[in-house]
Amino acid sequence: MRVAAGWVVERTLASSAPVSNFLQGALERFDERDQGLLRELTLGTLRWLRRLDHILVKASNRKLEEIEPCLLSPLRVGAYQLLLLDRIPSYAAVDEAVEQARYLTHKGGASFVNAVMRRIARSPRFADWPVEEVDPVRRHGVEWSHPDFLVEAWSQQFGWERTLEIMAANNRPKPMHIAAFRDRGGREELAENLIDQGLEVEPSPLSPLGLIVRRGNPLTTDSFRRGDLYIQDEASQLAALIPPPEPGELILDAAASPGGKAFALIGWEPSVRLVAGDLDLHRLFTLRENLTRLRRTIPILTSDAGQPGLRAGFDRVVLDLPCSGTGTLRKHPELKWRLSPGELGRLARQALRVLRGSAPLVRPGGLLIAITCSIDPADNEAVIDEFLADRDEFDLLPLEGRLAQPMANSIEAPGRWRLLPGGDHDGFTVHVLRRQSIA
Repeated sequence: MRVAAGWVVERTLASSAPVSNFLQGALERFDERDQGLLRELTLGTLRWLRRLDHILVKASNRKLEEIEPCLLSPLRVGAYQLLLLDRIPSYAAVDEAVEQARYLTHKGGASFVNAVMRRIARSPRFADWPVEEVDPVRRHGVEWSHPDFLVEAWSQQFGWERTLEIMAANNRPKPMHIAAFRDRGGREELAENLIDQGLEVEPSPLSPLGLIVRRGNPLTTDSFRRGDLYIQDEASQLAALIPPPEPGELILDAAASPGGKAFALIGWEPSVRLVAGDLDLHRLFTLRENLTRLRRTIPILTSDAGQPGLRAGFDRVVLDLPCSGTGTLRKHPELKWRLSPGELGRLARQALRVLRGSAPLVRPGGLLIAITCSIDPADNEAVIDEFLADRDEFDLLPLEGRLAQPMANSIEAPGRWRLLPGGDHDGFTVHVLRRQSIA
């Protein structure tokens, strides 16, 4: 299993693919109990990668680039076990790392790994390996295993206290969240059914549709097979309902796959008339599969949100904008090690194109909803400000008085709603733009 974890970490860091692309296949080789440990080893190592590398450098007296590349994954996974997992004996973690090294390289490499791991095993706490950086951005970046440019941007935007809270949340394991449907009994009936099937669930403190799974696997239940639930973060459910839809609204989900926003809208207000569009055929196939399992029927279009080719007249156009995903680092920790300021700029240009292309589809008086799973201004305020600068028929819709609690707690500015990562949830930003009515 530790070999599998090291392989997933190595392949993820060497590619531009999500960790799930490699982890899912690896999980299928193990039973349910071992799957949990494999997921913990993989995601935990990626979450704490920078701090682990800092410790490996100190324990080895070598620069990171001087360590044989094939040894990095067994060292990182082994260090994670020693420093952050109590249930694995230290001798087992050391022996396994050495065995992997012996398989991957020469005898000298195995001896090197043995020496490094034993040094860490003698001092198995982060406090034993202090970060001696004067600059607070670099110090906190290493301590909390985040890239400096994100730490600097967040500290300027949210202040140090909130930034440290965000980074701490990003490094915690995340429970599974599920969304219920009001026309199928809502979350109360779903919770009763899941409890009867042996699961332990509790109501989301944020989303009126949401449940948090504390024990058990909802994917193996009759409720899942019947289509009574959808796997979705509670913050994502909430973001789709800013503001809650009115009965009978005609809504275009312009970048719909795999369907989360659409399902949250239907879950809250079954009478909405939804049209779903997306350009990616593979993702559209996933959307169709989800609709089939959920026993829902929605018109699906192969459509580019930047050039949708549809007639105007929608009460609401919902856009899941291209973004950096910095609100979801808890479940996608590999993103931390791929993002750069230049990448944020590229994504912002894509988002602006999508906004401009879909805006004409909104009827006068209707809403254009821009959603990102990012908390960064470069993905959000900067894009919206540039859009509004040359589209004077749109303005930001004040949200005060339109949202119930606890939704209303996250109103940040007129037309802007932002929930930072924390508790059990991801982070999201929503901008609500209104097309002015024709006089």
